Amino acid sequence: MKRNVFTSLFAVILLLGVTLAMTSCSKDDKITETQWKVVNISVKKADWVWKSTDGFYQATVNLPELTPFIFDEGGALGYYKFGNDSKTALPYVKTYSYDVVENGATVTKYYTETISCDFNLGSPSTVTFTLEMSDLAFYDDGVPVDMNFQVVLIW
Repeated sequence: MKRNVFTSLFAVILLLGVTLAMTSCSKDDKITETQWKVVNISVKKADWVWKSTDGFYQATVNLPELTPFIFDEGGALGYYKFGNDSKTALPYVKTYSYDVVENGATVTKYYTETISCDFNLGSPSTVTFTLEMSDLAFYDDGVPVDMNFQVVLIW
């Protein structure tokens, strides 16, 4: 008698397992392969604009590849490229030091530079790179150097 109960219980569990496995593996036609596009952007020295009311530099570049679908359903990532073999995700924050002479003594001062980006949907869409120093200072010659960026769009 015990053997029949065990066999019946085993059969029910097996049937439930097979039913669960078959119903959980359904085909979804809406799933598509993930896609991405890499856009390399070079911001030249002359492209940076000083925003005196806010105290930072900005450069806006057209990004027509950023569609409403990518903006709403996908992702946009910005990178600062140090060279051909090195890049870092934005925002990039770095602290620098410099020495000044005050009242005959050398004093070390610090400032932090932050590079970030904002994506704006439009016609055309744009990416705006922002360069801000914590001491709100200008560069020595008034503008930043040429900088290379990379935008990765994922959808």
